Amino acid sequence: MTSRVSVLVGLLVAALGALWWAQEPAPIERTPALVGADAHLDIEYGDHEFQRFDVYTPDSPGPHPTIVWLHPGGWIAGDKAASMPVWEWTDRGYAVGSVNYRYAIAPHTVADSVDDALAAVQHVLDRSGEWDLDASRVGVYGFSAGGHLAAMIAHEQLDVAAVAIAGAPTDFTALLDPDVRFFDGRTGAAVVAAARDLLGCQERIDTCHGLAVSASPAQLSGDSVDFLIVHGALDHIVDVDQAHRLHTHLVAAGHDPELVIVENGGHDPHVDEGGIADFFDERLLS
Repeated sequence: MTSRVSVLVGLLVAALGALWWAQEPAPIERTPALVGADAHLDIEYGDHEFQRFDVYTPDSPGPHPTIVWLHPGGWIAGDKAASMPVWEWTDRGYAVGSVNYRYAIAPHTVADSVDDALAAVQHVLDRSGEWDLDASRVGVYGFSAGGHLAAMIAHEQLDVAAVAIAGAPTDFTALLDPDVRFFDGRTGAAVVAAARDLLGCQERIDTCHGLAVSASPAQLSGDSVDFLIVHGALDHIVDVDQAHRLHTHLVAAGHDPELVIVENGGHDPHVDEGGIADFFDERLLS
């Protein structure tokens, strides 16, 4: 981590009590015996150490419908081995592809995280036969920062059947506005500085808006892929306004995404209460 980012993180932790964009559920221990699946670990899709993914296949005949999972962690933390309860999906008959991607820590930026997510999903599609995956039944699911990356995959129009996101930032332009609420309703220069670091425009502030637009699903053209947007009404990490921004934008562009606001819901993956499991079952298991 660069000294600039280290200082920024220290200031934000002191000021906010926590790093809003890096919070995620407690890690889930990954054990192939527990998930009841065959595990193919650390498959390379690039040269960087983080350009790796795991594939878990259920103990049933293939080819398998597949969920590609993009982990949370604010683009600066998290890991493919955590946060995804793989066995809950393999028990339902899915294969799971769990992806690592480069963190947005200098010299890398959110754009690199997006590029890696795109490359990983394309890699799963291109090599699906190696793991007996059904390339026509691949869904992408992401939570928090991973949800942002999943939404960018929908924008890029990869050949996936469905995309579901939960608690996802969708509009970086909002993060450049010191008056927009994030982390427990807080606003101000610290959040803006953090966004600039993630975008890689701290040294060239005049480029920030353009970079923010290019990294914002709520500012870009969408795809006709089946799309589910889930958000907790009381999410204090990523404000629910981010879900409304994306939904409004896609509807205005002529698309028909589903929006589920979980009443009293916080910053969570919302697999059941948000209807995510049912969403994928209806589109991938039939």
